[in-house]
Amino acid sequence: LYCTTITITTVQFSMTNMKNIWGEPNERPHKVTGPCINRTLNASMTGAAAGTFFAACQLAWYPDPITSNARFGGKSGISDSRAVARTLARPAFWMSAAAAAFAAAECTAEAARGTSDQWNAAIGGLAAGSIVGAVSKSPGVMVSSALGMGLFMFALDLSSPSSVFESHQEGLTNRMYGVLPAKHEESDALANMKDKYPKFKNL
Repeated sequence: LYCTTITITTVQFSMTNMKNIWGEPNERPHKVTGPCINRTLNASMTGAAAGTFFAACQLAWYPDPITSNARFGGKSGISDSRAVARTLARPAFWMSAAAAAFAAAECTAEAARGTSDQWNAAIGGLAAGSIVGAVSKSPGVMVSSALGMGLFMFALDLSSPSSVFESHQEGLTNRMYGVLPAKHEESDALANMKDKYPKFKNL
């Protein structure tokens, strides 16, 4: 029983050192770091993927066919590839532009100020919000969305990368990965067995 308990405990603690597909620690949440160009490209591709997914859901939600004007070869009642591509490209472009603007502005502010804090996220939010507001073609909406997004990103970064209260983080890790938290309390039975067989307590 003692050996079995030790083996199970060892396996559970070793699972906390799990790696992801890239060989890095599988830790959530994590803060994005690296060169500005890499962060901007990564954000741009992520935004494009999110925009494409949103547009695809939008196309699937409405049963009406997506058609082009007749002078562009569209046929009434039949969806054509040109109209579908245009519908997919618009959200993908704007979300990609907003994500890239945020990453570029945040990274530039971080390099200029020489520190990484919530103010960089606020500056990135201002840039991203202005891009989001540009869809409306209204200066007032652009300013409002920029201020709102900047304030939101400031508060989000100020609250740390984790969306879970620190006191609940260990329980969340246990539910996600099925591992014991780093701080483990032994049972009384196991402690008594270690006292009875001290030469095996470090197995």
